Amino acid sequence: MDVEKTIEFILQQAAKTEATLDRLAESHKQTRADLRETDLLLKRAIRAAVKEARAERQRRTDEISALRQELSTAQRRTEASLAAFIESMRHGGNGHPKG
Repeated sequence: MDVEKTIEFILQQAAKTEATLDRLAESHKQTRADLRETDLLLKRAIRAAVKEARAERQRRTDEISALRQELSTAQRRTEASLAAFIESMRHGGNGHPKG
């Protein structure tokens, strides 16, 4: 067994391993940077989605409020009309005076 060749082989393997570790460290660094960027983008997207959902909920609340107001107005008109009809029926005569 040639000791010099063995030492040379070990040194070559150590150099290859170091180069591989350097590439992996750089790749890991880039991956972490990419993850930070993705995290920021996701946070922005979530904030925008929450803001839009709140705005949509407010629009629906406003629509429901407007519909309730219309319904209330229609109900008051119906009640007034019904009261007038009932009052007219009390007088009898189907629109003609009793006589």
